[in-house]
Amino acid sequence: MIQNTPIKLTPDEFESILAILKSRTGIVPRASHREGIKSYIESRIAARNLTVQGYKNSILSDDVFFTEFVNESTVNETYFFREEKQFMLLRDRIFPMWRSMFGTSRIKIWSAACSYGEEAYSLALLAKYCGLNVSVTASDINSIVLRHCEKASFLPSSVRSVDGVIFQPLLSPYKKDDGTIEFDDEIKGCIRTQKLNLSLIDSPACSTLLPRNQNIIFLRNVFIYFSPELRARILKTLAEKCLAAGGILFVSISEIAQLDSDIIPPSLEKVFDGNVFYFHKKEVI
Repeated sequence: MIQNTPIKLTPDEFESILAILKSRTGIVPRASHREGIKSYIESRIAARNLTVQGYKNSILSDDVFFTEFVNESTVNETYFFREEKQFMLLRDRIFPMWRSMFGTSRIKIWSAACSYGEEAYSLALLAKYCGLNVSVTASDINSIVLRHCEKASFLPSSVRSVDGVIFQPLLSPYKKDDGTIEFDDEIKGCIRTQKLNLSLIDSPACSTLLPRNQNIIFLRNVFIYFSPELRARILKTLAEKCLAAGGILFVSISEIAQLDSDIIPPSLEKVFDGNVFYFHKKEVI
């Protein structure tokens, strides 16, 4: 019987693997995650009886292997109506205003780092509740979480007892006796999934994949992994190619302070509405 030999990566070996992650996704793991990522890589190398170079070759050539590596390098934790203050703003001010302006015309929303899909379904549910005709694009670099999103079935852990609790009645019609949530075809029909690597957002190859004329874009808890240069490229592309005139961009509440004013495109203005910040695309005069 072959015994898998434990391995300890040298600092240079570890950094060379992280460099592949950055070059292909733009992701720079947070300091608090680095030790866990290192342990994961070491366990995978040992389990497959690979050399370090063999592991690097695998993440470069095998999509499943690379997706697993990306998953381990980021935090895919999410839940319904996360950061509920933003959803309260949509419910109380923005969606009612748009309903009076657009009537039954379809509005477009993009959940640009959707993970398992809770954010996308939260947006679809709330828009429907407010009487809007909505289409939600749910994108992610990770094909595994996109398949989960398409199934429209979620565990009880996708609902939290504090944050988002005010909107839990919207989930009640879809709850099963065991606490799982399964959405019907009407809600599933509002969601379209799209595999998208945000680090390539301004590349010619990505241009045809971008959701266009979006009324709302949610891009939350992602900029924490990106360099200032990549943040600037993403914001520029969202403003120029993806947001409709008068459209709104939400980032997470914790990320607002990380976005320096010098990387915000001129067409985006920061708005403080009640107790929520967001970015508004200026109307063209």
